[in-house]
Amino acid sequence: MDLTEASLVEVARRFYPEGYPVTSDEYGQDGLLPHQRTPEYARFLEAWDKAMAWPEWKTLFQEMRSVFPRYGDCTQPWAASCRRCCVYIWRPLPEGARHLTIVAAAVSVLAPLYLVYCTTEVVVDKDSQERHVFLELPEEVKPQAAALSALVERVLGYQAFPLRFANVSVPGLRVDGVDWRKEPTLLDALFDTDLDSLF
Repeated sequence: MDLTEASLVEVARRFYPEGYPVTSDEYGQDGLLPHQRTPEYARFLEAWDKAMAWPEWKTLFQEMRSVFPRYGDCTQPWAASCRRCCVYIWRPLPEGARHLTIVAAAVSVLAPLYLVYCTTEVVVDKDSQERHVFLELPEEVKPQAAALSALVERVLGYQAFPLRFANVSVPGLRVDGVDWRKEPTLLDALFDTDLDSLF
């Protein structure tokens, strides 16, 4: 894929209708919102249907089994624009608390791109505290991130999303999850507006 700002914005425009913020957002007789009756939204749903049937996704998980002791599928179908696989790293802390690091690969369902990032949190009695998201990976998780990236590239044939384009805005597009007072970004459109939602 040609990884330029213009080409990535064009991908976003292919799958998200224009006209946001909306002046009218009422359900029609068909039970759909106006943006759900657009060709862009139909393409978005079609992309998800294909992504949920990926045989390569099953292969990816078979191979993860031999590389990582704790891993899982964190995909939230149709709620974002990516499938996600995660590697879990637990470390004990004093008084029964635990530190959890999740290294995640977000694999876009709209373009052959992926993004590896991580979240960290402290878990005390099943309650999550101090949650952080890192697009720039900390040194201690770079080996796991490199192994996960290599698997995604080899099994799926996808390219890494250039972080320099993460905050490029795509104004006027209806990207679910983006507050109407803000402009969506390429990161929102091609991956997710809530990257720390990994459970």
